[in-house]
Amino acid sequence: MAPTITLAIDTTDLSLLRWAISPAWELLASIRTLTRPSGHAIHMPWLAEHRDDALLTDRRMAPARDLTAGPPSHLPGFLAPTPLSPLTAIDDELDEVRRTPADVVRRELREVFGDQVPVGLAPMLRAPRRELGFAMEHLRGYWDRALAPTWPRLRGLLESDIHYRARMLTERGPAAMFADIHPDLSLDAGSGELHITIRSIGQHGRRRTLDGRGLVLVPSAFAWPSLYLKTVEPWVPVIRYPVRGIGTLWSAPSDNADLAAALGETRARIITLLDSPATTLEIASRTGLAAGGVSTQLHKLARAGLVAPHRTGRSVLYARTARGDALLG
Repeated sequence: MAPTITLAIDTTDLSLLRWAISPAWELLASIRTLTRPSGHAIHMPWLAEHRDDALLTDRRMAPARDLTAGPPSHLPGFLAPTPLSPLTAIDDELDEVRRTPADVVRRELREVFGDQVPVGLAPMLRAPRRELGFAMEHLRGYWDRALAPTWPRLRGLLESDIHYRARMLTERGPAAMFADIHPDLSLDAGSGELHITIRSIGQHGRRRTLDGRGLVLVPSAFAWPSLYLKTVEPWVPVIRYPVRGIGTLWSAPSDNADLAAALGETRARIITLLDSPATTLEIASRTGLAAGGVSTQLHKLARAGLVAPHRTGRSVLYARTARGDALLG
């Protein structure tokens, strides 16, 4: 039987439970997917396109690559600060990493690599802030090449997951919500203990408490199929988990000629891809249509009772209604 970590969660912690999106985490997890592609066949279309990215092949970027690919067990904690908003931007997160105190950088590099710090990271031990700044520049370039073009689609999927989980929490309670997130999560509502099955050698300790710090849940496309837990100070405790609907991320919208004849081709394409809620921007990205045109068609579908809008923070997610599901048969 796999070992577990028990996370004590009281009513205060549950009241502070929230979701967030982390572009920087997707960046880190995607690099680890590129450098360890086995077991990530679900991302094969993306992997095939970016497997020769300069971050992996250019020796000048070795420090950024060594820092983020690291050993398979875990990453330096400062690379992935807990996001505190569903609206976090990549530059804000990378700037936070740049501001990491020098003593924290040195300590965590030694904790992760021990006496085997890669040669390319040796300068970072001597001048952490300067070398970390260079690494962040290379990671920002990688973001522009590998993730920025698909970020609207990724973000839409992550926002859809947050909407779904929050609704489940409201309708069915925390135990059902955690169980639905991942089979390695199980909340005992009576004892207030969240049991987390550990499949990573980098996790240590058997029982942890949140101490009123709350808990942030971060859906992730590139975390699939694993869970990632961080509870150490000074960061707010976070669980990163595989996003719902990951199997649809790289797939093209399905063709439905009969539906197109009834609704028109554009509206048929839109309602067909709404297997999970999506924003106007995500729909536009996946269909290649202008956002304004998508918005117009969504309003028409909503007036017909086939989709319904749901607000999450500043975003509006559109989901098929029961009538819309019935139409697709």
